[in-house]
Amino acid sequence: MGHEEFESIAALDAIGAATADEASALRSHLSECIPCRRARDQYSEAATMIALSLEPVAPPGEIRERVIATKGRRFNPWWLAVAATLFLALWGWREIGIRVARENDASQRAEIARLRAENMLLAQRSEKLSSEMTGLLSHDTRTIALTGQEVAPAASAKVFLEPNLRRAIVFFHALPANPTDKSYQLWIIRADQPDKPVSAGTFNVSESGDTSITIDNLPVATEIKGLAVTLEPKGGVEQPTNTTFYVAGNA
Repeated sequence: MGHEEFESIAALDAIGAATADEASALRSHLSECIPCRRARDQYSEAATMIALSLEPVAPPGEIRERVIATKGRRFNPWWLAVAATLFLALWGWREIGIRVARENDASQRAEIARLRAENMLLAQRSEKLSSEMTGLLSHDTRTIALTGQEVAPAASAKVFLEPNLRRAIVFFHALPANPTDKSYQLWIIRADQPDKPVSAGTFNVSESGDTSITIDNLPVATEIKGLAVTLEPKGGVEQPTNTTFYVAGNA
């Protein structure tokens, strides 16, 4: 017999419906098979739970005579019906348990994969931040202060310029949140081309008003005259569409 047959016998045995031969074969099998032994324990537990959930009923007086009269028979019809009902209940309970266990396992695997992805992202961000902080502490780093203009007087920004790396890190403070169809755009005003600002990238600001961006491949420091921020169509433009600066400052 295979495992499925022994599990069926285990369900019958849990409700006392297995034959002597079946019970003997099951005991022999359980001594060697841990999964079937676990199934037998689960069936027994379920049968006990079902029994405990029933309200006790006093048996009729003639039940003793009926039991004696049927002694020696394996089952009578009403016991077969009860056994079949309990068997199906136990089998269904076990199948539901197996299904729930599988679903939980799949859910746990998905959660582990999600956490691994988050850890990888955090590690990348940590590495990037470490590199940026190293640059900020360098004695070659220059700072440029950007002040809030008429449209956003409370806003400000601090630019940490690393000339050797031609990189800058800009921290913005108290900027108004941008609309979903707009983006803030940072412009570099070059000394040799003051009328043609160069885009240093776009960024968004949440309700907190604070954010930061990193700029790479900057012009050499001597060519930077100043920086300014405008609000542009989402994604940015090649040249500013307005002169309404939110923050601005000279190098």
